[in-house]
Order: sequence, then C-alpha cells, then structure tokens
Amino acid sequence: MRSSTVWLLSGLLLCLALSGCTRPQQIIVGTPAPNAQIETIYVVDHQVLSRSGGTGLPDRRDAPSYAIAKVAVPPGHTAGRVEYPHDPTRGFVMADYQQQERTAHLRAIADAPGDEIVIFIHGFNTTTPESIFRLAQMRYDFGATDPMIVFAWASAARAGAYIYDRDSVLYARDDLVALLDLLIRNDTRPVTLVAHSMGAQLVMESLRQLALAGEQRTLDRVSGLIFIAPDIDPDIFRRQAQVIGDRDEPYVLLVSESDKALRVASWLIGGRSKVGLVSGTDKLSGLNVVVLDLTTLADGSKRDHLVAVSAPAAIQLLRALIQPGARDNPEFSAFLRQLE
Repeated sequence: MRSSTVWLLSGLLLCLALSGCTRPQQIIVGTPAPNAQIETIYVVDHQVLSRSGGTGLPDRRDAPSYAIAKVAVPPGHTAGRVEYPHDPTRGFVMADYQQQERTAHLRAIADAPGDEIVIFIHGFNTTTPESIFRLAQMRYDFGATDPMIVFAWASAARAGAYIYDRDSVLYARDDLVALLDLLIRNDTRPVTLVAHSMGAQLVMESLRQLALAGEQRTLDRVSGLIFIAPDIDPDIFRRQAQVIGDRDEPYVLLVSESDKALRVASWLIGGRSKVGLVSGTDKLSGLNVVVLDLTTLADGSKRDHLVAVSAPAAIQLLRALIQPGARDNPEFSAFLRQLE
C-alpha cells in the first residue's frame, strides 16, 4: 500500500503535468473523409469558446448558447477511441457547426426521430469540442439513434482548476433545470441523463433543486440516470437522493476501483472516497441504485476514468445489456448476480 506521502507527490505531479496542457476552446470545422460516418449532436454550451491560453480563468456565460454539430467518425474507428481530433485523414472531424436560436434548437430536437432524448453532461477538465467528440463516439459505438444533447457547462479545461470547476457546476444548475423544463414543454418523450465524473454532481444538484421547488412533473419525465465514474461524496449523494425522493428507475452507477483520476480527486478533499470508486458504493445501501463494477474491464486508457465508454470490452458488454430483452437474458441475470 502506498504511503500518504507517495500519494501526495503522485497527485501533485499528475495535476502539474496535466495543467500545462490547456486546450483552446475552439470549434474547428473541417472537411471529413468521403466515407466517414456523420453523427448529429445538439449542443447547449456554457463555455467561452475561442480561448487560446492565458493564465486567468475565463468568465462564465450569462446564458447558454445553442448549436447543432455534425461530427464525422473516421473509417476504421476503434471502439472507445476519439482518434486524432480535427485530422480529416485519420480522425474525428467537426464537419459542420451551426449556431441556433433557442426556439429553433428546441424545434430541431423535437423533430428528430427517436424514442427518448439523451443529455450528456461532461466531467471536470473538459472543453466543449472534447465533449462533443466524446458523445459522437458514444453514439456511434453504442449504435444509438435517439437525439443526443451535450450540456457543456463552464469547465476551465485545466487539471489545476478543480475548485473552479466545482463552482461552475453550481453556476450551471439553473440552466440545466431550465433545459429540462423546456424539453418537457416542447416534447413528449422521456429524458435520460448520462453524466460523467463531476457532471454527476451537476445532475444530482439540479434534480434536488427541482424537488425542492415541487417540480414533480419535470422529475417524472427524467426516466434514466446513468453516472459514469461519478465524482460525488457518498454522504452528499445519499442526502441528494433523499431530497429528490423515490424514483421508478434506479440510479445506474458505472464504477471502477482502478480510476486514477478519482483517486486524485479523493486526495484533494482529504482522502474521502467517491461514489465512482467501488469502495464509495459501500455507503449507498438502501438507495435505489444499480452498481456495475467495471474494474476488470479497465484497459488503462484515460486513467481508467472513462472505462464504460473508452474500454472496448466494457462497451461490448454494456451494448449487449441495453439491447431489448436483455433483462430476460440468462447472461444478463448472471452478471447482475455477481454485483450483489
């Protein structure tokens, strides 16, 4: 077992190494390969685009902007990867990016075919283009056909700005609540929220806010909650779930004990475990949760912080489990029994 001093040094080194790699918040449109697969992503954006470095943290938008992105997935794409972003000969390319007014944006989503609406809420240290590419990869790899929205809250996109990003989550609550309200007013389909890392904190805080305001109609339309490596303290998650109240569908938690990013985040708050670590789920007994432990499927990519959507073995398993009739499949039942 590592000493606390080693954990301290390794955490600091990781943060310093990554904080020097600030990525521009730019939308770069290019021409994709002729045989690339185009995925449509609806974008609700809080981030300040076209930032090219500097030492100060960006101001946050007063209100989100709206756009439709067309992402080209390259031929020969490997499941779980976002290959060579913006390289039209080898990688993911933003084939088109059209800003829209809010009303037109909502109309476009309402007109898109599908049985439900999926909103993806990204995690800590993520730019808008990265979140768009990641959702396009997920949509392609999982064979999804429903309309998918990126809610890009105002991450600073710096590993050294963890506290800034936690504040940005609080700043974005009202706008996520407003988006959910607008969607249910303009569409009759249920909504599934898929959140990664710190994005899970944003979702839980927004649902808690809806519950405190008595907005049960909106809460009832949120049918699915899927949290990938949730960066939430278990005590806070329990309190949030208690305020939100009973749900017909469980919270689905995709966790991994090998998640290096969450271990650093745990160190940053005094060694408290996170819900996204297997040890953190021990404190959730009695809550309506389904925990999928993907530790054995981790492949080391992305510091094992995106196992559910970056490890090919995990994608293969999860894609099989979400197929119609999966719950009646003996293999699915056997897998769930392993988690009890």
